[in-house]
Amino acid sequence: MQFLYPLFLVGALSLAIPVILHLFYFRRFKKVYFTNVRFLKEVKEETSSRSRLRNLLVLLMRLLVFLFLVLAFAQPFIQRGEAVKKGIKAVSVYVDNSFSMSALSQDVPLLEQAKARAREIVKSYNTEDRFQVISNEFSGRQQRLVSQEDALAAIEEIRLAPDARNLSAVLERQKQALSLGKTDNLVAYQLSDFQKSACDIAQYADSTVELNLMPLQAVRERNISIDSVWFEAPVQMLNQTNPLFIRLRNHSDELAENIRLSIQFEGQTKPVGEFAIPSRSTVTDTFNLTLLRTGWRGFPKP
Repeated sequence: MQFLYPLFLVGALSLAIPVILHLFYFRRFKKVYFTNVRFLKEVKEETSSRSRLRNLLVLLMRLLVFLFLVLAFAQPFIQRGEAVKKGIKAVSVYVDNSFSMSALSQDVPLLEQAKARAREIVKSYNTEDRFQVISNEFSGRQQRLVSQEDALAAIEEIRLAPDARNLSAVLERQKQALSLGKTDNLVAYQLSDFQKSACDIAQYADSTVELNLMPLQAVRERNISIDSVWFEAPVQMLNQTNPLFIRLRNHSDELAENIRLSIQFEGQTKPVGEFAIPSRSTVTDTFNLTLLRTGWRGFPKP
């Protein structure tokens, strides 16, 4: 057994207090006046044995109270067999910022709850530790270890984005960044609602990185996804209207109302419309897309 705060074990010296009380307090005698001394010896023997047992029980209770207080502050724990890693730590925190994290948990979106927990994780470590804050963007600046202050600032900058990543891909990025820490104490956190389509880590057996999965759950599950997107014609014409079909699917057992859809294209966000999707059903709508220049184009992000 080890202790998280062993200095509090010094408080075990307080166990001497009930012992001192027992030695001095119970030695005081009280005068009792009586008139009949016929049964004096018998009563004295019986009262003495009961009093001694009672005093010992009181002493034991007092010792246990002080002992439990000391252990509560020292916080004992049982080691699992491996040595406790000490020194500077390299910590990676992944915050899922996909659109599914916009679902509400109590009164705030899951993304805000994830950011709050990420801040708590970073603050729980020492200032000399190094941190990586990563989201679904996978940007270059997220692939390096920064200070605690910079990590907290990076958490604040995380916003909802259309990108979605599998957990195995996120873990590989975390391992790459943690390997730059030049320390053997590597810890990774993943904060997400863990959509079934992204959970591809069946078993984790890497002893070099401690992985902590922290699931977040919405109060009301409204699982809406983009089932498919396709153009009406196989070849798109320049400066002409090209119909784009979008099919939305409701995976929940309730009617999904006020579902807003927009498309990001050419650096602009254009609204498609607002939908009501019956339970376990799909809704298909059309968006007219106009191409203003030739060449390879990135597919618009719904």
